[in-house]
Amino acid sequence: MGLREFLLTWWRQPHEFDWTARYFRARGLLRLHQVFIGCFSLLYGLTALLTVVWAYYDGGSVAARVLVISIAASSCVLGVIWVFGPWPTERQSVAFAVYADVAVVAVMACYQDAFTAMPGLALLAANGIYIVVVHGPRALVLHLAFTAAVFAVTYWLAIAQATAPVSVITVRLLVLLPTVIGVPVIVQSYLLALRMGADDALHDPLTRLYNRRGLDVHLAELVAPGGVQVGVLALDIDKFKAINDRHGHDAGDRVLVAVAEAARTAVTDLGVRSVTARTGGEEFVVVVEGGTQTVRRLATLLHDAVARCDAATVPTVSIGAAAARVDGDLGGAVRTMIELADAAMYRAKHAGGNQTVIVGDAVAAGD
Repeated sequence: MGLREFLLTWWRQPHEFDWTARYFRARGLLRLHQVFIGCFSLLYGLTALLTVVWAYYDGGSVAARVLVISIAASSCVLGVIWVFGPWPTERQSVAFAVYADVAVVAVMACYQDAFTAMPGLALLAANGIYIVVVHGPRALVLHLAFTAAVFAVTYWLAIAQATAPVSVITVRLLVLLPTVIGVPVIVQSYLLALRMGADDALHDPLTRLYNRRGLDVHLAELVAPGGVQVGVLALDIDKFKAINDRHGHDAGDRVLVAVAEAARTAVTDLGVRSVTARTGGEEFVVVVEGGTQTVRRLATLLHDAVARCDAATVPTVSIGAAAARVDGDLGGAVRTMIELADAAMYRAKHAGGNQTVIVGDAVAAGD
C-alpha cells in the first residue's frame, strides 16, 4: 500500500464507536480501558489541584483559582465514573473528549506566565490518544487543529511576555510538538493497520461474511437487553462436493459467494436485524431477531434468493431453523440453537435437500 492509498484509507475508515466497544468487550479489555481512562482523569484533577496549591506557596502565579479547583473536582468525578460506571455512549464520549481538551487549556491559561504553562500542554497528547482509540480520524483532525491553534497562541504569548529568551521558548515548543501532535498521528496509523487486521480476522476472506469468531463478537449488537425472540438458521449447500468435482473449485468458490450474496439479500428483504456467518466449508449460519414466523419467512426468502443466484451452476440449499426467547446469556442460547438448527438441517438433507426443517415442525419443502 502506497502512502497516498494509506492516507486515503486512514481518512475514509468508518467512525464506528460501537465497533471499538464490542471489540474490547469481546476480548475482556473494556473494563481495563475504563480503569486506565479513569486514572488519567483523576491524574488531570490532581494536576489541576496541585497547580492551585503550589501557586499559593509561590506567590500566586495562577489566576482564576475557583475555575481551576472546579476543573480539578469535575475531573475527579469523571475519573470515578469511568472506573465504576458503564462504558459511555458515543455522545457522552465526544463530550468527554471536548471537556478534556478545554479543561487542559483552561488550567494552562490560568498561569500568568505562558512559558511556564507550556509543558502542561503535553497533556493534550493523552487526549489525542483517547480520540485515536475511541473515535475516528476526522475527530483526530479536529483535535489536532485545536491543539495547533493553542500552541500558536501560547507561543505568541510567551514571546510577548518575554519571561524567557525567544530561542528557549522556541526549543520548548519544538520539543513538545512531536509529542502532542506527532504521537497521536503515529498511533492512529498503527491502530489503522491493526484494525484492518482485526477486521480481517473476523471475516471469511472469500465471502466477506463473518466467520465463527466474527459471529460470536457481533451477536451482542443483535438484541437489546431485557429479553427478545431470537431465531437461528443453519444453511448447507446441497451436493457441494459434486459441484466441485464436476465444475472445479473455482466454480465452487463462485457458488459460495453467490449463496452468501443470496443470504445478504434475504435478510435485507426481510428487514430484521441479523448476523450472517460462514461457519464451515459450505455451511452458513444466520441469526435474526424474531421468532418462528420470522425464521420461516426468512427460509422461504433464502430458497428463492438462492434459486435466482448468478453462478456457474445454480445450487439448492438445505436449511434447519430454531427459535427461542432469550433472557440471559445470548451467546450460550445461540450456540444451543445453532446445534438444534444444525441437526434440523441434516434432517432436511436426508429428506432429499432443497428443504427447510424448523425444530418442532415436519419437513417443509423449499420453493
